[in-house]
Amino acid sequence: MKNKNFNQLFHPSADFEIRRLLVVVGEQQQQQQNLKLYKHCCQLLKLAKTPALKFKKFSLLGWSDGGITALIAAAKYPTLIHKLVVWGANASVTQEDVRIYNGIRDVSKWSEKVKKPLEEMYGHKYFAKTCEAWVDGISRFAEKSDGNICQQLLPDIKCPTFIIHGEKDALVPQAHAEYIHKHIKGSRLLLMPEGKHNLHLRFAEDFNRQVEDFLH
Repeated sequence: MKNKNFNQLFHPSADFEIRRLLVVVGEQQQQQQNLKLYKHCCQLLKLAKTPALKFKKFSLLGWSDGGITALIAAAKYPTLIHKLVVWGANASVTQEDVRIYNGIRDVSKWSEKVKKPLEEMYGHKYFAKTCEAWVDGISRFAEKSDGNICQQLLPDIKCPTFIIHGEKDALVPQAHAEYIHKHIKGSRLLLMPEGKHNLHLRFAEDFNRQVEDFLH
């Protein structure tokens, strides 16, 4: 994978079928881009049903905005999804979330450790502009009375669902993970005490083990 956010996601020796996993990346995307991402995800799921591929079901993994996309896709295409894993995701936007988002609007204030690889990947100008647009786009959900993104779809998710959340996630408050868990029947919630928004990077070994065990 070219995206460094997922370089450590699963070892090549993993004995489950990686080919049947669809990893949905949506971090720092504009809302219009997220819509495109969702449509592409749905197209892939439909393609998976073609006789040539012989894939009857996929497992979906989604991080952050990609987690939102995965939640929507799992609700819309229940017969195609085998299992679902989301982390750092939210189904609504609160005024507190908007305050948090505005705190990361100016990428020049980010730490070099976090900012540098993203600027190397996207270029400083594009990255800065995209981050500002993302903040503006996702904040619009808070203009609704309930801040809803996909809350009404959560009960429609029927596949086994694993929700992972870092207790030190400064971008997505823990209440979002708890809400998703409460409204997806039979779902599992794992809270990682030292985990932040990028817990799959910092705690890659533990994250991979937990997800692999769930997907088996």
